[in-house]
Amino acid sequence: MPSALFFVSDYYELRYQADRGILHGRARRGLSMDEFLEVCEQFLLLARQQHCRYWLLDGRADINRRDPSIYLWLNEDYLPRVREALGEGPCMAFLATPEQWAQLGQRGYGPNAPARPASLSYTGWFTEEAQALSWLNKFRSPLPAA
Repeated sequence: MPSALFFVSDYYELRYQADRGILHGRARRGLSMDEFLEVCEQFLLLARQQHCRYWLLDGRADINRRDPSIYLWLNEDYLPRVREALGEGPCMAFLATPEQWAQLGQRGYGPNAPARPASLSYTGWFTEEAQALSWLNKFRSPLPAA
């Protein structure tokens, strides 16, 4: 079975694509803060079950802005827990609309964002799924020492 649905709601769909070894999440609409946190925990649960560090996150339907404190939580709490569960940081490819892409730099994210420690995660931002998948595949070989 190439893809198995893991979590589905009116706001998010998360599946494991076994043939690609990728967790693929897709927002169906804008997420509230509670929904965002729930989705993060669902990703961690499935990543742990499948021991999968390759994540494709399609946020093109999620136009909600996040409180900046969420990014502190992600870096100080969530990503360290992911790293502990997997033994290494995840490789996360984010899909954004061209409009979201243009705003990423203003929020301190996107292609020119300061790199977070590689021990926490590798992150890329894309507008096309093919580009995101190609980028994820680059991490399939052993990662360089940080």
